Amino acid sequence: MKNTLYAFMAMVCLIGFLSKSASSQTEYRFTLQEALEFAYENNYDILSSYKDIEAAEQQVKEYMAIGFPQINAGINYTDYIALPTMIIPPGTFGPDDQGAEVQFGTKYNMSADATASQLVFDGKYIVGVAASKRFLEKSEQQFIKNKLDMYEAVSAAYYRVLVAEDTKKILDSTMSYMEDMLYETRITYEAGFAEETDVDQLQLIVSDLEANIILTETQVQIAYAYLNFLCGLKIDDRVVVIDELNTLLDQINYSALLNDPFNYENNIDYRLLMTQQQIAQLQLKLEKSEYLPSISAFLNVQTQAQRPSFSFFDTGQKWYGSSFWGVEMSVPIWSSGIRNARVQQARINIDKLNIANEQMRTGLTIQVRTAQAEFNNAYLIMMNKSLAMNTAEKILRITSEKYKEGISTSLDLLQANNQFLTNTSDYILAMQRVLIKKLTLEKLMYSELGN
Repeated sequence: MKNTLYAFMAMVCLIGFLSKSASSQTEYRFTLQEALEFAYENNYDILSSYKDIEAAEQQVKEYMAIGFPQINAGINYTDYIALPTMIIPPGTFGPDDQGAEVQFGTKYNMSADATASQLVFDGKYIVGVAASKRFLEKSEQQFIKNKLDMYEAVSAAYYRVLVAEDTKKILDSTMSYMEDMLYETRITYEAGFAEETDVDQLQLIVSDLEANIILTETQVQIAYAYLNFLCGLKIDDRVVVIDELNTLLDQINYSALLNDPFNYENNIDYRLLMTQQQIAQLQLKLEKSEYLPSISAFLNVQTQAQRPSFSFFDTGQKWYGSSFWGVEMSVPIWSSGIRNARVQQARINIDKLNIANEQMRTGLTIQVRTAQAEFNNAYLIMMNKSLAMNTAEKILRITSEKYKEGISTSLDLLQANNQFLTNTSDYILAMQRVLIKKLTLEKLMYSELGN
């Protein structure tokens, strides 16, 4: 779902890039670290995660406030359209008493009261405060996880921009060189010292390069659009990347990534699971606390007035006050097994999380070892591709010189050029693969990156 959203937004950004005017652009020059820092402050997902932490902090305050004094006040006004009638049975006041219908009370009544209550003891409250703090900790850890995801996504997008830019530079350089070769060959052909097929072969190379350049330019625009989106930039903003692939490769601590011992507690997913286990333990305590009584104290102060006419604002007439205080205790006695069933469910959930803990430890060990092997293999492949690219470049240079001297054919030149472009592209992609594998390994081994 998330990948689909990113792809859609990237295309939206691309349309904006193709149609925007230069006057509306704001330019940002970013190293990878600067791009990450900007994304941490402006990315939509990160901003939302900040709000999750703020909401969790308010939930802690809300739950703690339950244990503090609560004061409520109210005003009640009653206007009897018809006063209640009471029947006095015959003989109430003597044998000759025939009974009577009487009305008590006054037409207009008003009262005001204030009640203060204080929780004295409740096991659920004590456990609940601890649980709310664990939920806050979980929100903070989820924020770190989102930040790690953003570190990976922004870094990968930055690499993609560099790959697209480097590919375009190689194609532009090759195009310039081949256009010069085509120009010289045409002159030689017109002078009668070259074959027409030589011109056609070079024209074919130039045409293929033109098509590849057009495709690469589109890839560059898409790569920038995706990077803009992840950083939280506006569609019309322009990013200039400063770092280079070689620079980023030089910054990698290969020894640490391959040799540092893996600590499970440095993995953010494992830390989230540990927090979930702590919450499950608190949930068990919460269910057990249902067996305990709860005690609260209260104080009530009120005043009231009854009037035959609406004269409550007449300061010369009396209001009658009263007050009382008390203690309330609620004792759970019998729930037909409901409380016990909830306790057993909480215990079962703890057992499940213990199993998940063992499963995650085993899974993380396998993932780290696999990621280390893939990272090391990617590095070895990159070194091999570097040698292959240098060899292909040497072959192209020698073949070009031979072609100018009339020793090799245009077909040889075409083959050498294609070989050079293929090996150069393979090397650039191999560098990108090393950086991507580094990201995967870092996310597994460390919980704080790019800060």
